[in-house]
This record gives sequence, structure tokens and C-alpha cells, in this order.
Amino acid sequence: MNHPAAMALRKSRALPLRIKRKSTPPDEAQTILLDRRIFFALLCIRIFNALTIQTFFQPDEYYQSLEPAWKSIFKYGEMTWEWREAIRGFLYPSLFATLWWILKALGVEDANTLV
Repeated sequence: MNHPAAMALRKSRALPLRIKRKSTPPDEAQTILLDRRIFFALLCIRIFNALTIQTFFQPDEYYQSLEPAWKSIFKYGEMTWEWREAIRGFLYPSLFATLWWILKALGVEDANTLV
């Protein structure tokens, strides 16, 4: 004999519930190995890039970073109009100026040694 509750369940139009299982996270050792492989691949690309690309140092870079830093510490050197008009930022040249200030305080003032 059929039970009335069983008959009511069969007549339901709701779709059966499907549970999705989460994939298990990768093992920590596998993750570290994958990270090392990615790092090594990127390092190889960078080394290849550094050895094959032929670039040069723009002379303008001297006048926009090294010269203002030199003049701020040793009080002689060239300044471009961008520095006279104060439209350039001081942060990048201050990296060189800080190093040269420390060396000047230690008594190293020979231009050839500092450069």
C-alpha cells in the first residue's frame, strides 16, 4: 500500500538538490614548488632580457638626477631650467644626495671616487 506522504513527495515539482563539492586545496609542498618554478622562470626571462637588450644611459638623466644632487651637496655643478623654475621633484635626486652627504661627512670628497 502506498503511503500518502510518499505520494506527496513524488508529486513535488522541485528539482533535486545537488551539492557541489569544493576541490581540495593543493598540498603546501606543491604550492611552494609551483612558486619556485614561477620564480625561476621569471628569473630566467629577466636574465635573458638583461643580457640581450642593448640600451644606453641617456645623458639627460645626468642633468635631471645626478647633477642637482651633486650641486646640493658639493655646491658646484650644472642646473637645468627645470630645477631653477622648481618644476622637478626632489625625491629621486635626494637618493644620490643622501649617499654623497654621508660620504662627504666621512671625508671622501674626490669626485672620481664618488662617481
